[in-house]
Amino acid sequence: MALSGMDFYLRGFQDYQRKGLDAYRAGEMQEARFNLLKASEFLYKLSRGSEGKLREKRADQARRLLDRAKAISPNAPNRASDSGPGPMAEGKTDSSKAKFEAVERPTISFADVAGLEHVKEEIRLKMIYPFTHPEAAERFRIRRGGGVLLFGPPGTGKTMLGRAVAGEIEAAFFTVKPSEIMSKWVGEAEQNIAELFRTARTHERSIIFIDEIEAVAPARTDSGSSVMQRVVPQILAELDGFESADANPMLFLGATNKPWNLDPAIMRPGRFDDRIYVSLPDQPARRKILELNLTGRPCSDDVDVDQLAQRLDGYSGADIKNICEEAAQQGFLAAVNDGDEVPITMAGLEQAATDTKPSVLPQDLKRFDSFAQGGERSPRQP
Repeated sequence: MALSGMDFYLRGFQDYQRKGLDAYRAGEMQEARFNLLKASEFLYKLSRGSEGKLREKRADQARRLLDRAKAISPNAPNRASDSGPGPMAEGKTDSSKAKFEAVERPTISFADVAGLEHVKEEIRLKMIYPFTHPEAAERFRIRRGGGVLLFGPPGTGKTMLGRAVAGEIEAAFFTVKPSEIMSKWVGEAEQNIAELFRTARTHERSIIFIDEIEAVAPARTDSGSSVMQRVVPQILAELDGFESADANPMLFLGATNKPWNLDPAIMRPGRFDDRIYVSLPDQPARRKILELNLTGRPCSDDVDVDQLAQRLDGYSGADIKNICEEAAQQGFLAAVNDGDEVPITMAGLEQAATDTKPSVLPQDLKRFDSFAQGGERSPRQP
């Protein structure tokens, strides 16, 4: 049956775009350029026969396709790897599909994380003991691996906790930024997610850590993005596949400062089974953070870490580290300007604390507490 004009343009656009992407992935740059130019041409014609928002959307996509094609030099070599990152790479190396590699296995452990003892024990129970005691886990049918959400105010050590877990069980550690996953090209973000999980499963045991997880799994009804309508289901499919990955168990750690912005579907059993609240440091934790950041620096005898830890109630770990840095800089500047080393004093630390306001506001803390207790579940506040 003969195609109508619009169907012809649509079919041509789809075919040329597919050929262009395939050529680019294969490193055939001239072939990619030609096909992407043709795809843009067909899409422009398709847009002229469309109406309303669809017309605008197709015209905008055609312009982006044209820009991508023109960004490939007519003299570009046929192997993308010979010319460095191409214009479609979105910060990647040699193809539109991201390449993920495990970072060096972390050497830190829970001993290097200040305080948060209740959080550590919860992580041990749900994430570490099934690995270190596999026979008991098998008898009690405790699953190794799975999804865990670390949420809480910024600066409370969620990223360090993720690295410490990897160090405790000697796992390959994949730390991924949302920007490394997302792509404007149709289908690429989903491919990146699939590639990330596929690569992680090639290791005997592995941990995927994504900070700001709400950026790749936002509530779909609120994001207004067609990309998210495809990306979120891909993440859910990978998490649902954990049950069949027992041979090479994997932990998926997501960290967020905005847990209420996550898609509700990702919070269901079998996905993010466990949600761990990483709150502001308590008194022992604040004392430990002070010790870690003052040890090895010249300090006067009047420095009282117990008194200071009590004074810093309501400050995050990042705030406390910054206070120590500020006090140390004053002594350093004196050594540089006058040649006399001035140790860190209690007065200097107190002044730095006065100059540093807590980064977590009381109303923000109340919101986290509400979420931890099963309250707020959807984004309604800016």
